Amino acid sequence: MPLNQIRLSVLATNDCATLERPEKPPKPSSNVPFRLDPEFVKRAALTDRIRAKLSVPAGRAALVGLGGVGKTQLAIDYASQLRQQFPQTWVLWIHASNAARFEQSLGDVAHQLKIYVGKDPRTDFLLLLQNWLRDEDNGRWLIVLDNADDASFLLHAAGDTG
Repeated sequence: MPLNQIRLSVLATNDCATLERPEKPPKPSSNVPFRLDPEFVKRAALTDRIRAKLSVPAGRAALVGLGGVGKTQLAIDYASQLRQQFPQTWVLWIHASNAARFEQSLGDVAHQLKIYVGKDPRTDFLLLLQNWLRDEDNGRWLIVLDNADDASFLLHAAGDTG
């Protein structure tokens, strides 16, 4: 597949978060739900462009292209390389195909980070995560929003929490 068929636009990263900390904070980990396909053809030029975009404070990148061109595999590959280079980096994979899946993933991430252990269905997981991300004591992190084909619910969710 030619490199120009995957357009790099602008994954979200930051070295940044106001929550009470658990007694023993969890160690940075990754919740990438898939393994890298052994048939995946590495795209060094694209990976380098992603790395360049995300190496600056508050860096962001979006992988945009038709379904099946390898965006998810490229994100998995980048996340794996990042964790190898910086093992103390959190990799937070959030499914964003629809509002329900997004909310479920936010809840899963909140549990992974140990910023929420309850079961209240009214919990604003997005706000909890935003606060955690703002706390620089939480260290480096990478967020991958996978399958965010329809951003309208993401914009609505962000507007609700400021």
